[in-house]
Amino acid sequence: MKGNRILVLGRFLLFTFCVSALSAQQGTWLLKDKSSGEPIAFATILTGPDTGTISNSEGQFSIDLDKIGSARVRISCMGYETLELDRAQFIKAGNALLMEPAAIQLSEVRLSNRVLTAEEIIAMARQNLSANYVPEGTPFQLFYREAEKMQFDRLDLELEKASELNRKDLQQADARLRKLGDDIVKSNVRSFLDLSGAFKTTGDSLSILRVDRVTQLVDFNEDYSLDNIQERAQHIVLSHLDTTQTYKVKSGLFKVEDSISLGDEFNNAGPKDSMNLAELKSRATGMADLAGWKEESRLRKLLDPDLYRYTLLKSSFFDGNYVYAVRFEPDRRKAKYSGTLYVDANTFAVLKADYRFASGRTGEKVNLKLLLGIRYEENLSSGTVIFRRSETGKYMPYFVQRATGNYIYLHRSLTFIENSRDRKKVRFDFLLEGGERQTESALFRPLGADAAGQLSQTPQPERVYLVRLDHYEPTIWQDTEVIEPLEEMRNFHVRGD
Repeated sequence: MKGNRILVLGRFLLFTFCVSALSAQQGTWLLKDKSSGEPIAFATILTGPDTGTISNSEGQFSIDLDKIGSARVRISCMGYETLELDRAQFIKAGNALLMEPAAIQLSEVRLSNRVLTAEEIIAMARQNLSANYVPEGTPFQLFYREAEKMQFDRLDLELEKASELNRKDLQQADARLRKLGDDIVKSNVRSFLDLSGAFKTTGDSLSILRVDRVTQLVDFNEDYSLDNIQERAQHIVLSHLDTTQTYKVKSGLFKVEDSISLGDEFNNAGPKDSMNLAELKSRATGMADLAGWKEESRLRKLLDPDLYRYTLLKSSFFDGNYVYAVRFEPDRRKAKYSGTLYVDANTFAVLKADYRFASGRTGEKVNLKLLLGIRYEENLSSGTVIFRRSETGKYMPYFVQRATGNYIYLHRSLTFIENSRDRKKVRFDFLLEGGERQTESALFRPLGADAAGQLSQTPQPERVYLVRLDHYEPTIWQDTEVIEPLEEMRNFHVRGD
């Protein structure tokens, strides 16, 4: 009995030691404003010359203290005094760090005997673009996250005609369709995708992407993308048909025909364990473009006085330097955004840009509701782009985040016609009204010359392996600089079948 107690005690001490060692290595902290107590979003946390992370929109970040060693961690954020902490100070602070606001008076920011106007500041920023920023095509280590959410206000699924189905089958199919519609409207559809790798643009649209790891959190029981909704409804109808037959499918006003085999349709169901590399390249390219200064890029347009009018706000402070805060508003019909540009008072580099649709402005619109049963409107577009100065004096992308959203109305009828002499028909109708919200975030770190050369030789396969998870696993990213997930993602779990 005594030996068993000693064994149990030994196991407990070993477990405690392992947990303590693990918690000492990896820690999560919350950044807060010392005056207000509010979380501080998008603060830069540097653990070395080209390494670090950023606080998320809830003010949280994680780092591995054992990798820091005797070095000091530098934390900086627009409008706050910079913090420099060593490993001991992190441990002593617990899980919360306070940052001191560092507002200054506009009259203190001078390059000559007068304060520059907002228009002059923007002109200087535009004039110094080539001198301030690393050239297009610079290779980066990349961490990318995508979070999607669907919200359905209305979904009607109804059988309109079924010449092959008897009354009982017709009632069963109709009831299943209506239940599917109810379940989808009540659902909270979410998915998360994380990607780590390396990236380099090689032209206007081409890129090289090395994928080190890509994971996805999604509950396939509640995967209600537009394509998936149609597939599920279609599956319900097809389950009552003769699987030995083939059918023509007619959809929409133009009666586009396609021949399908029900056996093939059922065999192709189920989640896939890979992703198309071209899709991931498109995501990476999109985030890099948001931080680029090409002639037609979003940031370049924000510096165009023919599109926007500017107002100088109270100046700010970042990492020991004075910063101009310049408000921009649309001055022409084709200008869509309002927000703030933060411009370094010495180099005139844009350090940070915050933007969103201006009041009354929206994005792309398609209204073919009467003709094709389709209406679409982009009603949300906002973002933050943060640059960091490298040891060479050039500024490079550090963090990019954008949020997009839309309104969708879709009314469609599908008719299945049996390829036989009888030409039996089944037609069902669905009407969907709702919206989609997507948030994308990217953390960039420049690659050294050797790594950049190796990246150019990276094979570009058609598909890459995808790890599907049922909950967030921080241990997967132990050796990767990541963006700390938000509470919603940390609490996500796939429900059992």
